[in-house]
Amino acid sequence: MNTQKLISGLRMPWALTSKSHRTQQSSGPGQRLTGEHPAAVATDDAVATKRRSNSKKRADEKKAGIRQRAEAQARSSVQWHCERGSTQASKLGFYDPAAPGVLSSTRQMEFSHMAIASPPTSHRGLAFGIDAGSGWMIVHDPFTSYGNELESPNVCFIGDLGQGKSSGIKTWAVLRQLVLGRRVVVIDKKYQLDQNGGEYTSLARSLDIKPVKFMVGGGGARINILDPRIAARLHEDSHDDTALSTPAGQSMLVRAVVEEALGRPLLPKEGKAVRMAHKQALRVAAAAGEIAHIRHVLDALYAPDPATTEKAGLQWDELRQWGQDPAFELERMIEDDLAGLIDGPTSTEISLNAGLTVFDVSLLPEDGPALAIVMTIINTWLANTLYRQAEPVPTILVIEEAWHTVQGSVAKVTRRNTKLSRALSLSSMFAFHHISDIPEDSPAIAMLKECGTVLLYKQQKSDDAWACERMFNLPSGSAADIATLTKGTCMMRIGTKDPFIAIHIRSALEIELTDTDKAMKSTATITQIDASTQEAAA
Repeated sequence: MNTQKLISGLRMPWALTSKSHRTQQSSGPGQRLTGEHPAAVATDDAVATKRRSNSKKRADEKKAGIRQRAEAQARSSVQWHCERGSTQASKLGFYDPAAPGVLSSTRQMEFSHMAIASPPTSHRGLAFGIDAGSGWMIVHDPFTSYGNELESPNVCFIGDLGQGKSSGIKTWAVLRQLVLGRRVVVIDKKYQLDQNGGEYTSLARSLDIKPVKFMVGGGGARINILDPRIAARLHEDSHDDTALSTPAGQSMLVRAVVEEALGRPLLPKEGKAVRMAHKQALRVAAAAGEIAHIRHVLDALYAPDPATTEKAGLQWDELRQWGQDPAFELERMIEDDLAGLIDGPTSTEISLNAGLTVFDVSLLPEDGPALAIVMTIINTWLANTLYRQAEPVPTILVIEEAWHTVQGSVAKVTRRNTKLSRALSLSSMFAFHHISDIPEDSPAIAMLKECGTVLLYKQQKSDDAWACERMFNLPSGSAADIATLTKGTCMMRIGTKDPFIAIHIRSALEIELTDTDKAMKSTATITQIDASTQEAAA
C-alpha cells in the first residue's frame, strides 16, 4: 500500500476534525490548500461567518436591551399626577412629582452639604424669638444695631387683628427694654373692659406705675400745648436754619390744632391771624404771671390787640375778620371734642418717669380730632423733653393704633419729630393694621419707608399683603408668605438685609402680662352676674 492511500484511509471526517489540527500544505500563489477537501473548507468558512454574525446580533440585542431598560427607568422616575386622591398611590409617591435622580458618589454628596445656615441677626441686642428657617435665635435691638445693620432706629409693626402684634410690642419693645434700664413711653389706645382702661393697665400696675388717663369732659389728665415743658420753642420761621433740627414748637402745634378744628388747611390770612393771636396770648399770660393756654389764644382771636395790629400795619376789624372762622371752630372743639383735655394748665401727673410711662387714651372717642391731637401733643412733649436732656437716655415711644397720628395736619408734626429720632436717642415704634389705613398723600408714607426695622404679621387680604411687599421693596413672592403667616410669627426685615420669618417667644410671666383675651375666655354666666348684683345691693 502506498503512502498516499494510507494517509487517506487514516484521515477522520472533516466535520470531526478540529481546525487546530488541520494541516496546511504549501501551495502556489493565489491558492490555499489544506489537508481537507475544498468543499469542506468552504463549509467551515460559512460556519465561522455565521457564528460571527450571531455574536454581533446578540451584542446588538444586549445593547438595545440596556437602552430600553434605561429609558424605562427614566420614564418611571417622572411620576404622574392625578386629581382624584388615592391612599395607595400617595404612598407610592404618585402625588409628589420629583425630578429624575442624578447618579453620584459619597464623596460628591459630601461636597453638596458644605453650606451651613448662619443666624439672621448678630448676638448683640434683645432676644425676640427664633428664625423659622434655621432655628437660630433672633437677637435684635434698634440701638445696638444702629450704625451697623441699620441707619434708622424707628420700627413699624403691621398686621391684622389678633396676630400677635401687641404681644411682640409689650415684650420686645417694652418689658425687655426696661431690663436694660431704658426709658419707655406708651400711648395706649386699646380699651379693655375688665381693666376699665387701656390694655397696658395691668402691665403698668404690675410695675407699680399708674397710667396717665385722658377723658373728654374732665376727670382725667389735661395737657397744655402752650406749656414750655411741652414745646419750648415759641415761634418757627420757615426760613429758620434750625427749624428742621429741632422738634415741633408751639406755633406748629397751635396751627395743627386749629387746622384739625377747621378740617382743612389754614388760609394765608387765617394763618396770619392765628400767629398774631398766639403772640398776644403769650404776652397777656406773662403779664398776669400765668402760663398761656389755648383759651388765651381764643380770646386773642376774638379781640386782637389794637396796638399790635396797628404796629403790623393792619386794620383791627380786618384782622378780627380773618380770625373769625378759626375762632368759632376752635371754641367748639375745646368745649366739645377736647373738653377738659387742652383747655387749661398741664396736670401735675404728666411727667417723664425713669422707667415706664403709660398714657391711657383708650377712653377718647374714635371719631373726631381729640385722639389724634392728644397723641401728637404727647409725641411733641416727649421730643422736646429729650431735646433738652443733658445726657441722652435711649428712649422708646410706642404708639398703638398709630394711624390716628398719620392723618390730617397732625401728620406733619409726627413726621417732623420722627426725623429727629437719631439726634434724640429715640426709637419710635408704630403699630398699624393695614397700609391702606394711611392716606396716599400722608407724610407717614415716607416715615414708614424710612423705618430701619419692619415686622409684618399676617395680612389675610391679598391686596394688603401685596401693599407690604411694594412698600418695603421685599423680594418677589413675599406677599404670599405674609398671607400665610401663623399667629405669633412675622416677617422681619432689618435694614437692607433679606427678610426672614421670625417666631416670637414669650416667657410664662410675659404670657400672663400680655394676655388680652380674658374677656373672650370668660366663663361667667347670667346667673352668676345676677347673683353678684343682688349681693352687692343687699
